[in-house]
Amino acid sequence: MRRNVLGKRDGFILLSAYIFILLFTGFIVVLSIRQASSTAMAVVSQRENTALYLAQAGIERVKTELYNNFMEYFYDPNQGAWTEASFGWFDNLLGESAPYSFPVTGSLGSGSYSVQLVSVEDDSDGLGKVITLLSTGTSGGVQRSVRVALKFDMAPSPVFNYAYFVNNLGWFWGSTITANGDVRSNGDFSLRYDPKVNGNVYAGMNPELPSGSTGEISGSNRFDSLSDYYSSAPDRARPGNPSFPSEDLNGNGVLDPGEDVNSNGVLDLYEYENGYDGSSTQYPYQNPIPMPYLGDLDDYKDIATTNGGKIEMGGSTVVDGVYEGNLILVGTDSNPIELNGPVVVTGDVVIKGKVSGQGVIYAGRNVHIVGNIEYKNPPSWPKPESDMETVDSNNSTKDFLGLAAKGNIVIGDYTSSSWNYPQSYLHPPMTRPYKVDPTDAVNGYISYYDGNGDPYFNGDYVAFDGGKKEDGSNRRYYESSFRDSTIHNLSDYYSNITHIDAFMYTNHALTGRIGRTEINGGVVARDEAIIYSGSLVINYDVRIKDKTFRENFFYLPRDISEPEVLSWEIE
Repeated sequence: MRRNVLGKRDGFILLSAYIFILLFTGFIVVLSIRQASSTAMAVVSQRENTALYLAQAGIERVKTELYNNFMEYFYDPNQGAWTEASFGWFDNLLGESAPYSFPVTGSLGSGSYSVQLVSVEDDSDGLGKVITLLSTGTSGGVQRSVRVALKFDMAPSPVFNYAYFVNNLGWFWGSTITANGDVRSNGDFSLRYDPKVNGNVYAGMNPELPSGSTGEISGSNRFDSLSDYYSSAPDRARPGNPSFPSEDLNGNGVLDPGEDVNSNGVLDLYEYENGYDGSSTQYPYQNPIPMPYLGDLDDYKDIATTNGGKIEMGGSTVVDGVYEGNLILVGTDSNPIELNGPVVVTGDVVIKGKVSGQGVIYAGRNVHIVGNIEYKNPPSWPKPESDMETVDSNNSTKDFLGLAAKGNIVIGDYTSSSWNYPQSYLHPPMTRPYKVDPTDAVNGYISYYDGNGDPYFNGDYVAFDGGKKEDGSNRRYYESSFRDSTIHNLSDYYSNITHIDAFMYTNHALTGRIGRTEINGGVVARDEAIIYSGSLVINYDVRIKDKTFRENFFYLPRDISEPEVLSWEIE
């Protein structure tokens, strides 16, 4: 009889199969438990991330709304400061009648956020404010919080990014006008007789301007090719972009032996983002850029005092931070006007001659330029240039003068019979009424109040402003407080005014009678009425747009900067 060997083997297979099923079932159970645990962890992680995103969304909402609400206050002429003093608005957030209420709550999808105000503190420089917020996001019962410190402060206004910026109608009427830099208006821009603009032209849609100021650009302009710019633009004009193929020493576009300075085997070009690229584009219908405003001079007095601003001549201090009254400054080669930081002159400034150093003069009323203003150590941008870093470094210490007037900037001898030319552009209909700052009342600029109680000037700069000159005679807006004879004796004949080295700013009129003139710096004004004979060249001082120069030196009027995140941490 045969032994049943297969029966034992079948039993082993069945046992093995049973054990395998048990092990497999256990594995499936463990895997399922693990999967469920992982799924639960994933859900929790997803909810934590969502809660964190919601918390950040709350921060972004509050940051935007605080900025916009403060902007409305900052640019309201009735509050009358428009400077660092305006940042006291943030201190009121802690009061019972706060201009913005906390907590700020909201929902997104199935989640929500709540933002609390933790503190309001002065910035380290004592100028801006640091706002600390705590935002908590909630998603599916899970909460995450972030604590963020935001800095609200002022920065150089973008109006200073242009060779020519006018807050009303911009106009270049003349074939011998050249702007080596971008030009912009907050209203229409009129180009006649083919002026040259080696840069872009911008016009703004401004609802505050009279009907018809829709942001249109009429006419056309010439512009240089990059090669023509290199060969014809003066050294005082901004560099090109690229400033020069920095290793193409012979200009043939090929990396030849001896030209590979950094030994990388590639012909390197030096890009200069603020330089002229050989093109000119018209940009109509732009949003207007708010003009910074010289309101209460106390803030600028603080800046002048804090920064140790001075004007010296011949070893003697003429202005130590603040000068009360009217001031005449005439510099010579041997005795230049020496600038050191920002200063404030509460009345009129009459100026001409040689200037050295770096500084800004704030005038409580008018600035009168009665002759050439020339830097003793001017910046220079040779073209083409292969070492822009060295050029920038050298130019950062060269002379710079900013002129900022709470009243007007007037160039030339307004007592001369030739003044009837610019005078014809200084009253309606060439100018229009506009809203002013309440502190302009001291200079007579409040002509009336509109239905909302906002102060307005009627635009007639030729009218008497209610003030008196030194001799007791009535004073017009464009005239100084000095006697007419004083201005006449100090003033050069208009055709001899050929150089103005300065960046000029006023929120009223910039006007003058000049000859074949080169302005090295820039022009920023509400109304512009410059009458020239021969030619007018405006060379934008590109240092103003340079970040390093701005950080080390920039005292021109500023504007609100976008909120800066100083710290961000999860709690």
